[in-house]
Amino acid sequence: SRTPAPVPRKPVTPLAVRRLRRLQVAAVALILAFGALVVTALSVSFAAAGHAQESLTQYNRLGDARVQALKVQQVANSWALTPTSAVRSQLDSQLATLATTLADAAGVADDRDRIVPMSGALVGYAMTLQNAVNANGEASAAILAKADSQLSAQLLEPLGAAATIAGDRVSTDLTTNWLYWVLGGALLAGAALVWIMVALARASHRRINLGVAAGVVCAVISAGLVALVASESASVAGDFTGSGRAGLDAVTTARQQVHQARADELLAVGLKASGATYQQRWSAGYTAARKALGDVPKSSDAAAKLTAYNSAHTRVVHASTAATWSTAATTALEAGGASGTFTAVDLSLNTLNANTRSPVTTAVSGVGNSTVGGIAGVIVLTLLGAGLAFWGVSRRVEEYR
Repeated sequence: SRTPAPVPRKPVTPLAVRRLRRLQVAAVALILAFGALVVTALSVSFAAAGHAQESLTQYNRLGDARVQALKVQQVANSWALTPTSAVRSQLDSQLATLATTLADAAGVADDRDRIVPMSGALVGYAMTLQNAVNANGEASAAILAKADSQLSAQLLEPLGAAATIAGDRVSTDLTTNWLYWVLGGALLAGAALVWIMVALARASHRRINLGVAAGVVCAVISAGLVALVASESASVAGDFTGSGRAGLDAVTTARQQVHQARADELLAVGLKASGATYQQRWSAGYTAARKALGDVPKSSDAAAKLTAYNSAHTRVVHASTAATWSTAATTALEAGGASGTFTAVDLSLNTLNANTRSPVTTAVSGVGNSTVGGIAGVIVLTLLGAGLAFWGVSRRVEEYR
């Protein structure tokens, strides 16, 4: 009979090797877990930065909506002075522009409940304007005066309140981060990795495991990236709260006051002898616009053009005082022409507005870009750190083979 071949025995892993393997797995798992925490923290910061950017866009959009609403009123007020098909067409166009802006604003979930009622108010306001264009002269102007009050109460004031809320969200979003969670996690992970290094030193009779030490350095750098992103976000938030928002508010105020003054100028002429209230409001708006421009850097061009518009308006006032209404109407309408003084100040304010918004928008969007870079860096560092830790312990394991 044949003697059966002996069954080979499974090699027994030395106790020291098994211990090193457990420490290896623990070190790699710990570095990967901490990296996951850091990536999660940066993802939260990225989402918050995106929300801040959306809030800033909404803040600017609502400022534009107030100007657009006043442009609607201006066109409507000119009907009493020149009831033409061109005015009707322009009125429809301006109403459509404002309706589109409100629809876009309502698309932001945070403000939907505030904006949707304004869309309904716009329909009511448009119906009042329709009644005004169905009339002529002073009768039309009287209806437009009611529309002006309706516009202020139901659109301008709510839009201003909604813009304030959107602006408040910008700095709040930018300061949202998990920095303290990451720092706490770094302390725990660091303590655990130090313990692993001590255990490795006892098991392998080597003082320092270079691979695990390098993994610890990678983890520390990852935590540092979170701190850098949080610092940048806080800096941008501070700049926005301290100066950026003030500049944006000032330009928006200047634009709104100038456009309100223009609407008042046209309505005052349309109402003729009954337009004194709107003439007084023009003066108040002009003063407020000049004051607002004084708070905006590089606003000298807009201020100069506003002064020129004031001179043109003075001629309207003189004609109105003399009750030469046709001259007053012609002069007022000329200011809004292609080469008119109001058109010039409007264009200058638009340029100033774009120049003021640009650096603020760039700074806020830059936070999101930095966060994306931070996430990519942490992923690389985490994989590198885990690989180095694995390699470092593997070298000690090889010594037992």
